[in-house]
Amino acid sequence: MTQLENVRSGIEHFVSAAAEAFRVEAAIFNQECSLFYCTPTYLKKKGNAVHYAFIQDVIVNGSVLVTEPGKMPACIGCRFNEHCPSTMEILCCIHSGTEVAGVISFTSFTKEGQKRISENTEVYLNAITKLSSLIGEYLQQFSEGSAAADTEKLIESLMSLCEQPLLLTDPNGVVLRYNSLADKVLKFCNVSSTSLRQIFSEDMARRITSGNDLFEKKASIGENTAKVTTRSIYSQNHLHSILVRLSNEFYENLPESGAFERLIGSSRAFVHIQNLIKRVADSPTPILITGETGTGKELVARSFHEQSRRNKYPFVAINCSSIPENLFESELFGYEEGSFTGAKKGGKMGRIEMAQGGTLFLDELGEMPLSVQPKLLRVLQEYELERVGSTKKIHLDIRIVAATNRDLREMIKEGKFREDLFYRISVINVKLPPLRDRKEDIIPISLNYLERLKTKMTTPLRTISHEAEQAFLNYSWPGNIRELQNVVEYAANLCDSDTLTLADLPEHMRGLEECPDTEKQKETPLPDSQEKQILDLLSAYGHTLESKKKIAADLGISLRTLYRKLNKMNL
Repeated sequence: MTQLENVRSGIEHFVSAAAEAFRVEAAIFNQECSLFYCTPTYLKKKGNAVHYAFIQDVIVNGSVLVTEPGKMPACIGCRFNEHCPSTMEILCCIHSGTEVAGVISFTSFTKEGQKRISENTEVYLNAITKLSSLIGEYLQQFSEGSAAADTEKLIESLMSLCEQPLLLTDPNGVVLRYNSLADKVLKFCNVSSTSLRQIFSEDMARRITSGNDLFEKKASIGENTAKVTTRSIYSQNHLHSILVRLSNEFYENLPESGAFERLIGSSRAFVHIQNLIKRVADSPTPILITGETGTGKELVARSFHEQSRRNKYPFVAINCSSIPENLFESELFGYEEGSFTGAKKGGKMGRIEMAQGGTLFLDELGEMPLSVQPKLLRVLQEYELERVGSTKKIHLDIRIVAATNRDLREMIKEGKFREDLFYRISVINVKLPPLRDRKEDIIPISLNYLERLKTKMTTPLRTISHEAEQAFLNYSWPGNIRELQNVVEYAANLCDSDTLTLADLPEHMRGLEECPDTEKQKETPLPDSQEKQILDLLSAYGHTLESKKKIAADLGISLRTLYRKLNKMNL
């Protein structure tokens, strides 16, 4: 009997909940590479036959990202070779103590699921890694006879990992557990002592507890409308609990699609960039995007990805300035188990490997430590890597796009950037003009962003007055497009009419002298502690106009003053 077999009921309960929480189909394979448990759709699509060599490959490598199911080397010999029903898979080895207990799989069978996983590859990889660790700990506790081997604790840990509001109820709809996001959404009631009938309408509560699973059914929750998905969780053929997932556009945190369509501009320089994107999108040649802060470098990078044949696969963005130097190598290249103190069981896939089949975006390239640059150069030359602590070469099929606001040629002179890496990564150089050099694009960008805002918030604002347009055109926009968007959003929240006027603009754009009016007298610079307080309140209340009114009231300042502070914080 396998370790998994000893806790079958608990594992089935847990994996079923995980599948719903992360909107995937899930499967568990034991250490003998046999299918142990899977969700119904997985069984329907793939059956219970297992390609031994593929699962064995996961056990050897720790984790595997399958961007082209049926077409990878490990797929050779599988009955689904060349015609796999999966659109994307992520698999991770489960360790219990020092032993391999099995493998967990997240699988998509739809294009929508493929897109979601591709755009959030790191989120899903981190989730499956943590889930495999939780299962391993659960197995270890059971083998040791520990009372802590509790399925409910597994479910609680699972819910904390999910980036959507989740509720777990008993069969009658009484809330048993909930995550922090659900707590924020449901502030109008005491979640810890409530039932579904206090959250939803009587009819919706009855539908949820009927035992029939729901998929993205619209429901009113307080002042919001959300889509509700439920999964009934059974234990020994009896309804044990119900997992309820909430989603709406406010709480959904997925990257926006249609990057190329959001490249607005008719200036000669910008039209050239748009044409360049279309011409070289499918080329494997590395691209370097340069330009001032706020000029839209990541949007252009995403456009190269979206316009290419790689758009079905991950777009993995790495901000080189946000990774500590001592973690850079392991984050980019991944590592094997035991390669250094603190290394996770089973190792970890690096972010470069996560981009397999798709595009790797290296933002703030000028901040990459000099010690790591030779290894990146090798990736660019050989299109292969070795995880830290491994001698096994992993072939890469990726397109590399980098961006920086630094002068890399000057950094080369100062000995802070490798010349050979610069020439290898800047074969195609895309220089984004600052907004002040493409003034004819300022108003179209403003109006386009205003239209996008109206899908997220309620505002009467529809157009911009001639005087305000002149102020837009006369301003230098040191923060470029990012600053322009902040100004438009500022006005959209405060404007009482359908036209943006000079009075609706921040004072520095109106050319007004600082004057000691009542509002100014009340406004004092916020210390760091209060800036943190604003961030905490935004996290708690949200970013809607009503939320910001509550935040301003809590802080004892006016809404206009709050927006000034948010502008200074680039929020």
